[in-house]
Amino acid sequence: MRVLVLGKGYVGTALASCLAQCYEVTHISRADFDYTDRAKLFIHLNKARYEFVINTCGYTGRPNVDACEDNIEDTWYYNVVVPVNIQKTCKDAGVRLIHVSSGCIYDGYEKRFTEVDEPNFGLLNPNSSWYSKTKHACEMMLKDREVFIFRIRMPFCSTWSERNVLTKLIKYDNIIDQLNSLTNLEDFCGYIMYFMADILDEMNPQTHTHGIYNVVNPQPLKTSEIVEVLREYGLGNPKWKQIELDVLYSNTKTQRSNCVLDDSKISSLKLKLPDTMHSLKRCVQNMVRHKGED
Repeated sequence: MRVLVLGKGYVGTALASCLAQCYEVTHISRADFDYTDRAKLFIHLNKARYEFVINTCGYTGRPNVDACEDNIEDTWYYNVVVPVNIQKTCKDAGVRLIHVSSGCIYDGYEKRFTEVDEPNFGLLNPNSSWYSKTKHACEMMLKDREVFIFRIRMPFCSTWSERNVLTKLIKYDNIIDQLNSLTNLEDFCGYIMYFMADILDEMNPQTHTHGIYNVVNPQPLKTSEIVEVLREYGLGNPKWKQIELDVLYSNTKTQRSNCVLDDSKISSLKLKLPDTMHSLKRCVQNMVRHKGED
């Protein structure tokens, strides 16, 4: 199978590395090849004949989503305009597209949010972040097109990447104890591998329709539960202090999403991810083992 992964950020790099163990993977950034140019991308897709394109590109802001509030044009362009243009180009070239999205367009605990629930932390919420608004806008543009949209939440992995939620928690002195869905990137890669194989298997009666999929590990965790595991393996921060949301927001430019996504759709397709706590402990063990190497 030939796969093109667009974007060399945290998620794109993790996926390309995992998928390359089984498939012929081409991994490019905008610096390698300007895939925002539809004409250039169309020519490349026609030449390479990929089975799948996985789009992980986007603007998340550094060091966090507060930066998106200061760069609204770039955030809109890379989170909305570019993904829509990539979808149009993939359709023209006859290539299947997987777009990696985010569950940060929901907030609150009144329910586990499904793929069909109207986002309450997106375009219509005056308190939502600009980042979340752009992710909502992109889904609105793509959800009825020929694309598979995979929502992930608070991605974590086994490396010391600065974008790894576990690395962030270790570095933070102030933490909030909120319940959230999480996505382990190694599990996410396995999910994508099985998903793509199912689609290409002509003997498999299972059909995967275009649209949105919540791809999260099934057990949401509170920050305190994650912190307990980190401490158990000697990765605690002695300066950790629990603060309330209002205290956090007094020091940020915008609010954050805290929510639980429903994973029953992928479970019904027998593509359920492993238990979150199991994957969390595996990742923390690997982080301990490779501390100082990344």
